[in-house]
Amino acid sequence: MENDFLTFSNFELLLFVGMALLLFVLLLLLKRFIPFLLKSETKKSLLKQYMAVIEVGVWSLFIIVAIQQFSNSNKLYSWGLFLLLMLSSFWVLWFSIKDFIAGALFKMNQDFKENDIIQVDNFEGKIIELRGRLLKIESDSGEVIYIPFSQLSQKTIIKIHPGEMVLSHSFTITVKKNEKLEVKQDKIRFEILSLPWASIRRPPKVEIIHEDEINFIFEVKLYSLEKQYFFKMEQEIRKKFETL
Repeated sequence: MENDFLTFSNFELLLFVGMALLLFVLLLLLKRFIPFLLKSETKKSLLKQYMAVIEVGVWSLFIIVAIQQFSNSNKLYSWGLFLLLMLSSFWVLWFSIKDFIAGALFKMNQDFKENDIIQVDNFEGKIIELRGRLLKIESDSGEVIYIPFSQLSQKTIIKIHPGEMVLSHSFTITVKKNEKLEVKQDKIRFEILSLPWASIRRPPKVEIIHEDEINFIFEVKLYSLEKQYFFKMEQEIRKKFETL
C-alpha cells in the first residue's frame, strides 16, 4: 500500500510540467495580443481589470484536472497539488478580503469622513469617497489617488483643518542660462519663499524640463493658503527671472 502511494512516473511528471509551461505561455500571449484585437477601450479596460481573475480561474481548473489524473496513479502528487490549490485559494481569498476588513475598521474609527482634508505621505487632499476596499482622495489641483485600506493602515494620516490646506499652482518659465542650474533653482526658490503669500509649510518646487545653449526652462510649483495670490506670485517670479 505504501509503495502504491509513492508510485513515481517520470512521464506523468514531465507531462504535467510541459502542460503547465504551455498554459503559462498561452496566457502570456493572450495578455499581450488580445488588447490589440479589441477596438473598444471599454472592453480593453474590462479585460485588464479581470485578467488576473481569469488567470487564477484557469490555473485552479488546471490543478483540479491534474489532481484527478494523478489520484489513481500517484497519490503523493495528487495530495501535493491539492495542498497547493488550497494554499493558493486561501492566499487569493485573503488578498481579496483584507482591504474590506481594513476598510471596515477604518470606518468604525469615525475619525475620518467624506470632505475631510487629510495628508497621506506627501499627498494632501480631500476625501471624496470611502469605498468598500479603498479611499479616494482629490487634491486641490484635481489630482485623484486611490489608496487601498490595507495600505492606509500602515501609514501616518494627518487630518488638516480646512483653513490650513495648502493650495498649489504650476507654470513654466524660461530663464537665462548665465549661472549653474542648481544656483538658478535655489535663487528662484528663495525668491518665492520671500514673497509674503508663499506657504512655509510646503516649500516650492523648481524642476528643469528643458535646456539649450541659452536658456533653462523650469516648471515651477507654488504653494499658498489662498488661491487668489497665485497670479501675483507668478508675476513677481516672471518679472525677476524670465528671459524677455
